[in-house]
Amino acid sequence: MRTFLASSSVLGLALGTIVVAGGASFAADTHAVATKNVAWTYNGKASTKTTPLIVDDLKIGDIVEIQIDGAIPHGFVTIRTKDGTSTEAKDLVWACGQDKGPNVVLRETDCGAASQFGVQFKGKMRLEVLDTFKDPVDFWCVIHLGGMRGTLKLKP
Repeated sequence: MRTFLASSSVLGLALGTIVVAGGASFAADTHAVATKNVAWTYNGKASTKTTPLIVDDLKIGDIVEIQIDGAIPHGFVTIRTKDGTSTEAKDLVWACGQDKGPNVVLRETDCGAASQFGVQFKGKMRLEVLDTFKDPVDFWCVIHLGGMRGTLKLKP
């Protein structure tokens, strides 16, 4: 009986170690995309009027946290560009209070009274990278449009 209990304890400890150690490699990261004046910022990089911010280290399950504060109004929305013309592409995000559509690649989390996606807001909005996210997703500020752009990409 002692041999069985000792073997069970060792096996349980080994499995627990594997689960804990293995779980760390699957942990989601949070990527904070913030505003500074009329620019998006991320990891020491900033967008300009002519150069979009590139966030290119995302993994499935990660969180993109949009942080908006300060006196200048901002908001976040995904876009598509075709033939040089960009338009909102709200169908790429499963926003709070909305049904999941067929093109969804990001999901708004931490829903409060209403969705913050596609509208001017202050505070934080969190978007989960879904397993349907494959191609880069462009975005811009709902106020400054093409003067404040960015792109979300999976890590190669």
